[in-house]
Amino acid sequence: MLFRSIIFVMFFLLITLPAYAYLDPGASSILIQALLGGVAATVTVFSLYYNKIKNILCNLFKSKKKNI
Repeated sequence: MLFRSIIFVMFFLLITLPAYAYLDPGASSILIQALLGGVAATVTVFSLYYNKIKNILCNLFKSKKKNI
């Protein structure tokens, strides 16, 4: 059954039909804005949680010293 499903999906992926689509310059502008927005969101989330991540990593790799 899995093999038949894979063959079915591959069959439809290999069929090429003309799309008759037009991509105007605004479409590429929207794509670039979406990519830049994703990068900005990722950087923002990382900067908000930077101290928490740093503390977790420091506690994880901190060597334990004995008091003598």
